[in-house]
Amino acid sequence: MKRLRIIGLIIVVALLLGILAGCATSNSVKEEVISDGERVIRTSAEAAPLAPIEGKELAGDQERFDSYVYSVEKLKANYKNVVVLDARTKEEYDKGHLPGAVQAHWRDWSNVQVKQGEKGWAQILPNEVLKEKFGALGIDGTKPVVIYNDPLVGWGEEGRQLWTFRVFGLENTFILNGGIKAWTAAGGGVTKDTAVVKAVTGPEPNPNPELFASLDYLKGKLGKVNILDVREDEEYAGTKVYGEKQPGRIPGVQHIWFKDFYNADGTLQSPAQIRGRVESVGYMPQDEVILYCTGGIRSGFATMALQIAGYEKARNYNNSFSEWVGTGQEIDTEVYKEIK
Repeated sequence: MKRLRIIGLIIVVALLLGILAGCATSNSVKEEVISDGERVIRTSAEAAPLAPIEGKELAGDQERFDSYVYSVEKLKANYKNVVVLDARTKEEYDKGHLPGAVQAHWRDWSNVQVKQGEKGWAQILPNEVLKEKFGALGIDGTKPVVIYNDPLVGWGEEGRQLWTFRVFGLENTFILNGGIKAWTAAGGGVTKDTAVVKAVTGPEPNPNPELFASLDYLKGKLGKVNILDVREDEEYAGTKVYGEKQPGRIPGVQHIWFKDFYNADGTLQSPAQIRGRVESVGYMPQDEVILYCTGGIRSGFATMALQIAGYEKARNYNNSFSEWVGTGQEIDTEVYKEIK
């Protein structure tokens, strides 16, 4: 009997040691996700944004914010006098959208006739084509256009569409702060009914090329200008791609994931907080900053965020890393084990 008790005790101890060893292994796996001392490299496209960095508020911040962003309350008060644009896919739109909203995904306004990686992929269409597409959605420039998305789920499509409008020269365009989730949280209704759209003559373009960077423009600025990579941590670290020819990054860049310009609820951070984040990587409001991602969608959003924060020289490299690496430009292929 005593021997049986001893054997039983040995088994229990062995099991406990196994459990502890398992816990230790689990912890070590977590620690192998390399840390820069403050956070780990995030491994999910749906990871939470980082906490804001509080910057100094400047005169004109609120006015500039309001020139790009509509609150849910403002949209409710002006609903009959605006065009509401759903920037999600048609499939998402069909599942439920704001009443009367028209729908246009970034692909609808971009060159997707060439393959990813070829020159021109994901580039916004010529202004005369955009004019027709805007008109088909009932957009003639006389009413504000309020664009929404599901921010923390999406890829910044609302910002990409806003950037497209602003490059075209249509200034009376805004994003809905917090997107569809903020709308429903405030009691706003959704519908599955497709909007009945009366086509109009689209607005005349008044192009703003200062928001746009081409491959040739960036090549001419390489080593002379600030470049911001707004892709996921893993993409920047060189361990993940979304269809690009190979992983890596444009040489000499800094990194801020585009979702780090959102609050945890999907609303946009304040101009001071956006500045605080961008200044933390050494880029100041008076600097020219060229932003990129995979095809200029996430960086289109981030370019608008920087413009809201007073970075008047922020430009979106429209065709981004897909074109850069796909056309054989120089890249940094080192795999980072920590990011700053």
